[in-house]
Amino acid sequence: MSLTFYPPQKPDELNARQKAKSLYETWILPTALEDDRNALYRTDVFKTFAQAGLVALGVPKEFGGGGQSYRCHYGVIEELAKGPIAFSVSIAVTNLVMGGILAFGNETQKKTLLPKLTSGEWLGAFSLSEPQSGSDAAGLRLKAEKVNGGYSLTGTKCWCSSGGDADIYLVMGRTGEHKTKGITSFLVQKNTSGFKIGKKENKMGLKASALTELVFENCFVPESQRLGKEGDGYLVALSQLDAGRIGIGACGTGLATAAIERMQRELKGDFGNHCAFKEAIAEKFSEHYAKLQAVKSLITLASELKDQNQDIKILASHIKLLGSDLAMEVSHDIVHFLGERGAQEEEQVERFFRDAKALQIVEGTNQIQKWVIAREMEKMV
Repeated sequence: MSLTFYPPQKPDELNARQKAKSLYETWILPTALEDDRNALYRTDVFKTFAQAGLVALGVPKEFGGGGQSYRCHYGVIEELAKGPIAFSVSIAVTNLVMGGILAFGNETQKKTLLPKLTSGEWLGAFSLSEPQSGSDAAGLRLKAEKVNGGYSLTGTKCWCSSGGDADIYLVMGRTGEHKTKGITSFLVQKNTSGFKIGKKENKMGLKASALTELVFENCFVPESQRLGKEGDGYLVALSQLDAGRIGIGACGTGLATAAIERMQRELKGDFGNHCAFKEAIAEKFSEHYAKLQAVKSLITLASELKDQNQDIKILASHIKLLGSDLAMEVSHDIVHFLGERGAQEEEQVERFFRDAKALQIVEGTNQIQKWVIAREMEKMV
């Protein structure tokens, strides 16, 4: 039996969640342990989700999307995050690319590129970070030199989710000296001459989601593949970070839900029958459940505000911070209370712990989210 949350799901959200749950049980769960061990991302699964209409729920129907609410979109992200989070991350990141094209793309870009992404033919990747500018995104140095007919990109990006698996990359490069207005965004397709995938990181969590370097060596990008005006790149990046942070928060609530439900099943089974601290564990997890309800309510609020095109910057930071921290707390406790079993790979709860730590780091570390919130608080006094 699943946990109950409020407010009740609307029919379209319920339908999307049920479809996601069914596909998760069929396509993700059976190979979850193997995929995590082998750091394997299955692109055929992503295409299956896309064909089921789950990848582009918030994209207008004219471009192949579902034309539905962001409650539906984040609901799907949350449902899929109850297993290995790689697929939730890939859908969320592809939506950053689609969101950038919708907000800044010209009609040709929208009509030619969006259908490939919404259909699942293409997987998208978003690349802002560089070795020296992870937290300070405006400090990026990837050189984008204006040349005849387009731009020549030279430099290295890092920590790119879906790197190597993606078909198109939304990349920010420097076209001028101004810290923010000197940044321009580009849509770089896989197999473009001068563009290659660099080192693939061997990391603690999110193992099935590739994290790689992107290397550009005099990579020519036609002007038609510039996204927005020259100098708009920082705005393009900021326009999508809020959506990405809510997505990570939704991943956190999905993981936390799975961990709490697993602990409830343990307490009702043999573990609970022989556990001297059953009441203490139940009390602790009831606290987690209350916090989970609160974060899920914030996601619902932010989703509805996003549907109304309202500013959700601070809410997004709240959700990313609280959702990923809660995932870390719950996953720590279930591993701790299950003892040796909790540390065993086959039990699959130690993966919760590893993935939760990754959620605290990606899309702006939680320390950065606290800084964003603190800066906003200063304006209120």
